[in-house]
Amino acid sequence: MKWNELAELICAFISLFVTVIIGKKQSCQSKRMEELERRQDERDERRHAEGNKAQAIEFISKHYADRGLIPLCAVAAMHNDLFHYSRKMYWEFCCLVPEVQNLILEFCNLDLRVRGEDDLFVRCITAVEAALRDRFPEDESVLYDDGKYVLRSLERYAGERLPALRVDLLPECLDSSFLPPDSCTLEYDHLIRKVLSEAFESRDASFTPISHLKNEYQFESSSEIEACRFASTVAFYAATYGSGDEANNRYYGCPGGFDGERIETMEDLFLLTVFQIYTKLLLPNEG
Repeated sequence: MKWNELAELICAFISLFVTVIIGKKQSCQSKRMEELERRQDERDERRHAEGNKAQAIEFISKHYADRGLIPLCAVAAMHNDLFHYSRKMYWEFCCLVPEVQNLILEFCNLDLRVRGEDDLFVRCITAVEAALRDRFPEDESVLYDDGKYVLRSLERYAGERLPALRVDLLPECLDSSFLPPDSCTLEYDHLIRKVLSEAFESRDASFTPISHLKNEYQFESSSEIEACRFASTVAFYAATYGSGDEANNRYYGCPGGFDGERIETMEDLFLLTVFQIYTKLLLPNEG
């Protein structure tokens, strides 16, 4: 073997050796970079989760006195998160990302979750109309024109307080001192609740509870805001008693029921009505 061939062979071995060493170092460097990126990703995820948790806790703490209305915040976000709700709690909730919104619901031990719901209001009105039509086919409707009076509770009268009762519907057996101050909700709801509960329990398809209630509450001669309250309240109790009370181990909350929060405005009433229809008539049918 000539010296120049030997030299070329040695150079080839050296080049191969160097290539192997460089490749090994590059592989190690690549692994270190991947590990570094993984750690950075984990750190960023922890920071993101901690930030979301902090926002959720801050929201709950800020609105703790009205925490019972948090389910209505979820309904507000699903109905229209761009609407400027009059209650600060609602639009502040809508400004949060869905991840934080659902974390708030989770921290409140609610099974309700914010999710994309196309035409939520339309679906709710369709569902409650079907429940009334199936049970009382001979009755008239108060939810005509796509539930316009229910929707106007929000779109025209959101910040308005619930209108005062025009007729005396408080039964003698109910002590008026039991009613919350400056509120006539229990008094207003009493007859609607009584008539619809008895009608749904009767199983008599010839009943016309809505026609009866429209007459008692002077619906035809009432102002628009009074008509909105009446239609929304009827829809609320129709969903309540028309749901069939199927066994359900999920807890969505009970706004206005237990935590001292108040249903004070037409906006509150609208969201409460949509909440009741959504949780009683729509969610149970989704399996």
